[in-house]
Amino acid sequence: MINRNLGDYGYNRRQLRQGGGRGNGNDHVDELIGSTELYIYQTPNRRVTGYEALKLYIESQECEIIFTADAPPELSSYESMRITHKRGEKIPDGVVKRAHSWAHNRNFLHSFFKPMYR
Repeated sequence: MINRNLGDYGYNRRQLRQGGGRGNGNDHVDELIGSTELYIYQTPNRRVTGYEALKLYIESQECEIIFTADAPPELSSYESMRITHKRGEKIPDGVVKRAHSWAHNRNFLHSFFKPMYR
């Protein structure tokens, strides 16, 4: 197994601390609407705040959040969280917006899957 990190891709420590974006992500949340899977990658060795409140909200909307080993190779050292709807449907817009904002406020990387046919 190859151990890689984002430094291997040309990012220095200052850039990693600064993060990839600004604000709360409202500038591109529309791209995530309609997703069936939303992944959030937790920075290694970093204390996370607000997770329990997020989890309670997600579960109240018939969705689930689980920790998974699914991550791109360059993020293999990150802890991955996957959000899905329990019935396999698209994730409700409110859940997408809240989880996306939560990830941006903590400077966590995220990705999503949106089927082409929906």
